[in-house]
Amino acid sequence: MFVEGKIKSYITDRGFGFISIAGETKDLFFHIRDLPNKNVEPKIGEQLKFQIVEDNGKLKAEHIIRLDLKPDTLRYSDAQASTRLSRNASPRFNERSRKGLVFTVLGCVVIAILAMSVYQKYQHYRQTQHLKTQQLMEQQAHIVDQQRKALGDLPDRVLSKQAEQRLNLPDSSSFNNNVVPATRSSVAQVSAQFKCDGRQHCSQMGSYEEAVFFLRNCPSTKMDGDNDGIPCEDQFGRH
Repeated sequence: MFVEGKIKSYITDRGFGFISIAGETKDLFFHIRDLPNKNVEPKIGEQLKFQIVEDNGKLKAEHIIRLDLKPDTLRYSDAQASTRLSRNASPRFNERSRKGLVFTVLGCVVIAILAMSVYQKYQHYRQTQHLKTQQLMEQQAHIVDQQRKALGDLPDRVLSKQAEQRLNLPDSSSFNNNVVPATRSSVAQVSAQFKCDGRQHCSQMGSYEEAVFFLRNCPSTKMDGDNDGIPCEDQFGRH
C-alpha cells in the first residue's frame, strides 16, 4: 500500500533523512539509495509517494516515487550523471590506452633489436667463411710458389698435386675414375724436369711421375717394395 508524505529533513553528508506523514506523530526514515534519480538531491518539503516496510525491526520508506520531479528534470539529471561518469572514466581509459601504446612500441623495439642481432651474426658467419676460403687459397698458392722455387719450373698439374698433399686435401685423381695412367713417353718428358735431391720415400713424392723418376735415376730409393718397377703403388693407386 502506498502512502504520501513530505521530506521533513535530509542530511546530505550521510545520505538519509525523514518523511513527515499527515496524521502521524512519528517521522519515517528514508535513504537516498531508495530514491529514483539519486542524482537530484532531495529537498525539504518535496512530495513523495512510497511504501512502508520493516527493515531490521525498524520502519522505513521504500519504492519511493518523487511526485514533484518532472520527466524533463529526470532525463536531464540522468544525462548529467552519464556525463560525469564518462568524465570520471575517461582518465582511466586514457591511461590504459597510453600504457597499451607504450607496451606496443616497446615490443616493436625489442623485435627490431633481435632481428638486427640475428642479421649481424649471420653476416659475421658469412664473412668468417669467406675469410677462411681466401686464407686456404692463399696458403695453397704460397706452397705452389715455394715448390716452384725449390724444384724449378714444373707443370701446374704436378705442383697442384703436391699442394693438395701438403694441405691434406684429397688427390684430384680420386674424383675421376676415368683417368688414363701416364705412358712411358709422358713419364720421360716430365722426368727431365726432376732432379735427385736425396729423397728416398714415397711420402716425399708429389706425383707418380716424380716417383718413377727417382726410382729409375736416383740411388738408395725405397719406393718399390715388391720390385715390380712400379713405385708408390698404394699412394698413387697404381695397382
